[in-house]
Amino acid sequence: MSLSLAHCSCVGLLAFGFQVPAVADSLTVTQNVNLVLSPNGKLTVPSSITLFSGNTPFSAFSGTLPVLFRARTSSYGVGAITVQAASDFSPAGGPSIAAGMLTYTCLAALYGTPCSGTQAVSRTLQRPVVNLPSKACTGGGNGCSSADPASVNLLFRLENDVSVQPGNYSVQLTFTISCT
Repeated sequence: MSLSLAHCSCVGLLAFGFQVPAVADSLTVTQNVNLVLSPNGKLTVPSSITLFSGNTPFSAFSGTLPVLFRARTSSYGVGAITVQAASDFSPAGGPSIAAGMLTYTCLAALYGTPCSGTQAVSRTLQRPVVNLPSKACTGGGNGCSSADPASVNLLFRLENDVSVQPGNYSVQLTFTISCT
């Protein structure tokens, strides 16, 4: 029994009689974070649209395609969205891109300057959709467009040529955004 008392009193002395001196240490480190924001752009278009003819026989086919975009241009650069046909309509014997049968009009853009007048879709040339100024940016306000994403609607029109045989025809359009 005395062994356990000695053990308890020894533990009591260690627990209450020994003090660890308070030591404080402080270290401050600084780090620089560098960021390079480059001109950039992003486009979103539906995977396909269908053009419809009105109720009048041989009236033109038409349809609206929304083009959504985000963009940032530098203080010395500009931006542009263009469209070009990858080929002619397929299968063969359908409407002709080369003959200028497929056209579009740019409706009001939420940001930038939309194309003016009627544009003929081309297989060899990129045709304008929207032009963006220097220091352009979408979303966020403070000098940027408040629209995020910004958009423009294209109204497509295809002549209903009586010489084209009935059938299902398609053409692939390539949209490009460039920002400098």
